Amino acid sequence: MTLSSTTIRAGGRPTEVLTTGAGEPLLFQHGGGIIEGFDFLAALDGRFQSAAPLMPGYGASELEPPLTGPDDVAAHLLGVLDALGIERTVLVGHSLGGWAAVNFAARYPGRVSELVLAAPLGMDVPGHPIANMMALSPAARLTTLTCKPEIWQGRFPAEPDPAFAAARAREHESMGHFAPGPHDRELKGVLPRITMPTLLLWGEGDRLIPVAHLREWQAALPNASVTTFPGTGHLLFHERPEAIAAVASFVGARRA
Repeated sequence: MTLSSTTIRAGGRPTEVLTTGAGEPLLFQHGGGIIEGFDFLAALDGRFQSAAPLMPGYGASELEPPLTGPDDVAAHLLGVLDALGIERTVLVGHSLGGWAAVNFAARYPGRVSELVLAAPLGMDVPGHPIANMMALSPAARLTTLTCKPEIWQGRFPAEPDPAFAAARAREHESMGHFAPGPHDRELKGVLPRITMPTLLLWGEGDRLIPVAHLREWQAALPNASVTTFPGTGHLLFHERPEAIAAVASFVGARRA
């Protein structure tokens, strides 16, 4: 399945946005990597018009000037919504995108109807650190990300590809400017500002951000709904159709 690609100007920055479906707006904020794609969003086509903006430095989104922290990230997402003409949206964030979504929702709560956080980055949980991906071999990184290695089939070039390598380098450069590192020391001060209905999703076999982090998120967001998936890794939307279905069910229950 191929999503439609368009380029908007978010705060003056050319930004690539992938879209699919029709209906209520849903904004999906991706994590640190996008090699796995966004095909899972097609499962929401009957209910939502899904938009996945690519962060600066990813895809055709302009890197310069780089985002340098949570305020920049939130302002960029605000520019995306304004450029798309979306006043209020369901906001879904995965991994690093969950951290970005939280920071946006805390700063602009009137623009978010429901918030879904899938294995979000940001908590410091002693005894359960996130995986140090840079210390792993390329093969080990792939197995750390998912319990279903078939996800990677067809995602990598068969031969060395300078353009592919350059794209990954740009993503890493971009992330290095704004990502909080293994955790965000300011996060617990931000989370009390989350007032909209929130759903937490996690794969119980997550090797990148262990499911043990969930308890810290639950403590900070005591009114959030929670769903976990056994035998599921970090790329839960790709591994389990039930994970993306949970998003539609959560929003549907709120509307009923």
